[in-house]
Amino acid sequence: MEEFIKYIKILVNTLGHKVFDEKREYRTKQKQETFFIKAARGVDGQGELTSDGFLVLKGSKAASTMVASITTNYVKLRQKLIDEGVLVDKGEYLEFIDDYIFSSPSTAASIVLGRNANGLMEWKLKDGRTLKDYESN
Repeated sequence: MEEFIKYIKILVNTLGHKVFDEKREYRTKQKQETFFIKAARGVDGQGELTSDGFLVLKGSKAASTMVASITTNYVKLRQKLIDEGVLVDKGEYLEFIDDYIFSSPSTAASIVLGRNANGLMEWKLKDGRTLKDYESN
């Protein structure tokens, strides 16, 4: 039975689905930096840069509402996350009940903030450096 499970994992990963992989990357030599995003409307998010995109961490709080000018694709993605139970309505904010990998820091920032956003400028380290500054070093 274990052999079949091993083959299923290989097949699923080959097809590009990372269902069995850990979402967080653990690096032994290099400390993983956590980025933060805070704003009005209950926004209080945390995330990490990964090789697959930008990981928003479980417990992060997203704005409960979206501005009217937000891109249609972000509206659809946000609704998908709500429908799948990744984002749960807590009244004044939406909460991530599980870690979620976005394709880019900007997509993650836009979903969390409820508006179009440049993730390279919105996600910051505790010392105030932006993700853009961090990547340029």
